[in-house]
Amino acid sequence: MRYLTLLLLCLSGSEADSGTPDDAEAATVRPDLWTELRALRDLVVEQRAELSGLKTGLTAADSRLEQLRGEVEQLRREEAEKPKVAFSAALTDSGLLGPFNTDTTLVYTNVFTNVGQAYNPVTGIFTAPTKGVYYFRFTGMDYRSAVHMGVALYKNDQRIMLTYEINVNNGYFEHMSNGVTLELEKGDVVFLRLPANKGLYDNNESHNTFSGFLLFTVN
Repeated sequence: MRYLTLLLLCLSGSEADSGTPDDAEAATVRPDLWTELRALRDLVVEQRAELSGLKTGLTAADSRLEQLRGEVEQLRREEAEKPKVAFSAALTDSGLLGPFNTDTTLVYTNVFTNVGQAYNPVTGIFTAPTKGVYYFRFTGMDYRSAVHMGVALYKNDQRIMLTYEINVNNGYFEHMSNGVTLELEKGDVVFLRLPANKGLYDNNESHNTFSGFLLFTVN
């Protein structure tokens, strides 16, 4: 644009100095030249406007990109701050358990995983570290036909479910399993009990397990 302006000024000065052209050729060429220069000037102005629009668009895009980066960073911080809770443990490797005359809390002592340390392998009790929705699952096994196997899952003092199996194949392993999703308040406890007159059998192959993990927190 700077060179175009200088060219226009020079041509303007040249026209002023030379006065009215005497020959027909100059009279024909100069109007065409001015027309082209004006067209070039208009084109430069138009391109400048387009460039300005592009700069505005790029500025808006940069602003949005920074906003998205901030949102991603916020999500990363929130994810890092979320409690990580997961556990899985087997019952025992000592063989037969039960039957007893009363309900007995099962203590799963062979811990495989205990992220967050919410499960206590001494008491067999899981304590919710935060309000949220949790999933729990357990398995059971026995082979005695004279003793029925069974497991009950409790939330605090409330029995949520009772699962049992009648072994009709004497001497052969019978298995059972169940699971549940629970919404817990911070401090709620979940544990398993062996019902009265029921039994289980376990060994180093970990047939009887208790597992759970946090699905998501709830405000």
